[in-house]
Amino acid sequence: MKQVRQSTVEPVFGSLVHHYVLSKINVLGKAAAHRVMLMAATCFNLKKYLKTFKRKLTNSAAMEAIADLTSAF
Repeated sequence: MKQVRQSTVEPVFGSLVHHYVLSKINVLGKAAAHRVMLMAATCFNLKKYLKTFKRKLTNSAAMEAIADLTSAF
């Protein structure tokens, strides 16, 4: 279980701490800290999703350009 957690969960927490400066959460209470972590995780997941979507869009645009070039010749 420790290896699974280290390979799936811990890198995400490390990224959140590093990129979103969550080494110290400046709110009072567990509920507020939970909201901060949920917002950070949502931003992290949205950023990953947009990166994937952008890559798919770029690949399809490149394939379309290649198809246009090959049909011209």
